Amino acid sequence: MIGLTLLGGQVAEEFSDISFGLDGVGGSASAPQALPQADNAALETRAQGSSAPGEVAPSQRIVIKQAHITVQVPNVSEAEAILRTRAEQLGGFVVGVQTTGSDAAMASTITFRVRAEHFDEALSGIEGLAQRVISRNVSGEDVTEEFFDISARLRNLEQTRDRLAELLARADTVEDALQVTQALSDIQGEIERFQGRIKYLQENAALSTITAELRPVPAIAPIIDEDSWQPLIVARNALSSLIGFFQSLVNVGIVLLVWLPIWLPLLLLGRWLWRHYGQRA
Repeated sequence: MIGLTLLGGQVAEEFSDISFGLDGVGGSASAPQALPQADNAALETRAQGSSAPGEVAPSQRIVIKQAHITVQVPNVSEAEAILRTRAEQLGGFVVGVQTTGSDAAMASTITFRVRAEHFDEALSGIEGLAQRVISRNVSGEDVTEEFFDISARLRNLEQTRDRLAELLARADTVEDALQVTQALSDIQGEIERFQGRIKYLQENAALSTITAELRPVPAIAPIIDEDSWQPLIVARNALSSLIGFFQSLVNVGIVLLVWLPIWLPLLLLGRWLWRHYGQRA
């Protein structure tokens, strides 16, 4: 991490020792901050002792929990509002909501975080809203070993940083001061990186993530397929046909009545001719 250079006197020797020691950063050290799901004193004892994660009591392990659950609910919008409220009541918050469709076809996916100790309670609350649980997937990532390893490396780097700060105060030349300053800058970058990772592990272990897919309850299919038999439509069509038939009869009657002065005399004349001449023949 830090290149060795030739410095003068005791400062050069100490700088060389520090640089050599950085190649094996990762020794034992105590945890720098209090952790969720574990007693602080117990965690410090664990970090200062053996690095074997199997020695940590189950109640002291650092686990990042996640869950993905898909359910059918009678009313998607109401269920979503209830989950928003419950997330806040359980010490968490909503991360995001994605909604598709509308009205009876509306579906929603809500992601929220809750305190780890309320993880099971939050899942039970979702299942309580459901008419049917389609799927339920719960997972946990044990990061205990990673946390204590990073904590140990961080403590060693902090100790090295303090020693370099002392060397910088005793540097005799500008060149020595520049090299020690560069070393301090490199170490500070590593310290901040480890601190960021520790913070990430702590926050994700303290707050569990739950994603709930809310789907509407599907409508019950009719016993008789409306497309194959529609009695109301058949009856309406039959009535319409009957009305049309009577309308046609009335129309014919109106036409005959209008033409009555023409066709009636012809009809009477034809009948008279048939009686006088047709019967004689």
